[in-house]
Amino acid sequence: MPIYVYRCEDCEEEFKVSHSMHEDHESCDLCDSSNVARKPMFSLNRKRQKKKQKVGDATNEFIENAKLDLRKQKQDLDGKR
Repeated sequence: MPIYVYRCEDCEEEFKVSHSMHEDHESCDLCDSSNVARKPMFSLNRKRQKKKQKVGDATNEFIENAKLDLRKQKQDLDGKR
């Protein structure tokens, strides 16, 4: 079951509760107040992060692509003569 973080507006404390996603927690576990709200949870998917590039990798890649473009343009010009 997922773990949710709740904040009590009366005692201003946060607490964690495990329950299904279709349920809500009705009272504060610390002071029994019914003035609680679930805090939004954010998740970072670290598997999708790009591989870190070394300094200058982007520049070297640009230079290589520019060389290929120049060769292609030269070939196109030679073909038109």
